[in-house]
Amino acid sequence: MGPTASGKTTFIDYAAGRSDVDRGSTSCTTEVLPVRYPHSDGVRNIVLVDTPGCNNGFMTDFQLLGIIAEWLNSIYRKNIKLNGILYFHRISDYRMRDASSRSYKMLRDLCGNDNCKNVIFVTTMWDKVSEEVGSEREQELRAVSWGTMVNLGSTTHRFEGTAESAWKIIDSLSISRPTQCHPLQIQREMVHKHLPLHRTTAGKTILDRYNFTSGSEGLLDRLKRGMKKTGSRATHVTRITVTLTDDPTAPQYVGAGTVICPGSGFCSVEGYGSSLAQVISTLRTAVGTAELVHIHYLKDVIAQCLNLALSIGTMTETHHAHFQILETATLLVNVIIEHAKETKISADIKTAVHEFAEEVSHVQEIVRDLPQRAPEARRVLQSTDVRVISSCADSIRLVCNVLRSTSPIKYDLGSVGDGLGALKRGLEIEKCSCGIPLEQDRALSS
Repeated sequence: MGPTASGKTTFIDYAAGRSDVDRGSTSCTTEVLPVRYPHSDGVRNIVLVDTPGCNNGFMTDFQLLGIIAEWLNSIYRKNIKLNGILYFHRISDYRMRDASSRSYKMLRDLCGNDNCKNVIFVTTMWDKVSEEVGSEREQELRAVSWGTMVNLGSTTHRFEGTAESAWKIIDSLSISRPTQCHPLQIQREMVHKHLPLHRTTAGKTILDRYNFTSGSEGLLDRLKRGMKKTGSRATHVTRITVTLTDDPTAPQYVGAGTVICPGSGFCSVEGYGSSLAQVISTLRTAVGTAELVHIHYLKDVIAQCLNLALSIGTMTETHHAHFQILETATLLVNVIIEHAKETKISADIKTAVHEFAEEVSHVQEIVRDLPQRAPEARRVLQSTDVRVISSCADSIRLVCNVLRSTSPIKYDLGSVGDGLGALKRGLEIEKCSCGIPLEQDRALSS
C-alpha cells in the first residue's frame, strides 16, 4: 500500500524479476493485482499484492478503500490471511503530503492495532536525496508521522532499487501459518460484524473528511451577535459564516452569505458570489457521498440544490434570499448525511426529505425564470417568490422536526434554524442591492 507513485509496482517488478516493465512516473494500477512468485528457498511461493494509491486520478479514497476491502474480504472468506503489509513512502518528499497522510490513515484504520507488528514502512527513492537529508526525514517519519504504529511494533526498511533489497525486505516479514495469522480490523468489521464499508473504522475516517457541520458554530455565534444589534436603528450587516470545503487539508474557508437585520435597507457590497462557489463544491461532494453510503433517497434533493446553485450562478443580479434558502438547504443536507452514517433513516424522514426536494425544485423554477425579468426586476422579490421560498423553508423545518422526533440526533440542527431565521429577515428586504457599490446603490434609491 501507499500513495500514488511511491514505488509499489516498481518494488514488485524487482522482486519478481520483471526488468522489462516500464518504470515511469505515471501510476497505472487501478485494481488489486496479486503476483505469485517462487521464493528463493525453492520451497515456498510468495504472493505480492499491488494496490492502487491515493490521489491516483481514477477514483476517490472511498472507492479505493472499497476495492481493497472487497479483495481482502474475499480471500479471508477462503481462510487466506496476510502475513504482512508493506507501506511505501518516497523519502524524496520533503514533507508528509496530503495523499501520504490520507493513505497512512487508511492503512492504520484498515489494519487495527493488533496487526501493526506485521506492517513494514518501506522508504523509496533514496537516490533522489543525500544520506544526511534522507536519514533526517527517516527519523522524523519514525518518530512523528508513523510514531503510533511504530510504537505498536511496525518497522521501517529502505528499498535501494534492487532485487536483493526487495527480497531482504520480504524476508524480514514473519511468515506464519494461516492459523497463527490474525485478520485485519476491516476484515473483522465487515466479515464477522457484517458492517457496511461506510461504518467501518477506515470508512468513517474517510467520510468524516467531508463533514462541514463543525463550522456551524461560527454561523450560530455570528448570528447571535447580529441579533443583539437588531434593536438599533442603524444599519447592521450580519454575515453567515459556514465552513464549506471538501478538502481536509485546506485552511478553514469561511463563506459569506449576507443577512440584513430588520430595519436595514442595504445588502453587502461583496455579495454572495464566493460563498456560492463553495456551496456548489460542497453539493458536488455530497452527491458522491450520498452514493457511497447508499442514501439514494437524498440524491434527488442534492441534485435539485445543485441545479439551483448553478442557476443562481448564471445570474448577475438576483435577490440574496434565493441564495439564503440554498445555503440553509445545504446545511440540512449535510446533517442528514451525517445522521445516515450513524443510524438507519426512518420512513418518516424519507417522506419529509421527498417533500423537501419538491419544494427546492419549485424554488429552482423561479430562479430559472428570472432571466425573463428585466435586470432591475430580478432584485425585487415578487409575492410568488416569497410564497415559494417560504414554502421551501417550511419543508426544511418539517425535516428538522421529524429528525428530532424519530431518533436521537447528535448533530446540531440549531445552525439550520438560524439559517431559517436569517432567511426570514432577508425576505423582509423587498429590493436587494447585494453586490452593488454603495455609490451606485444610492443612485438607484434616489
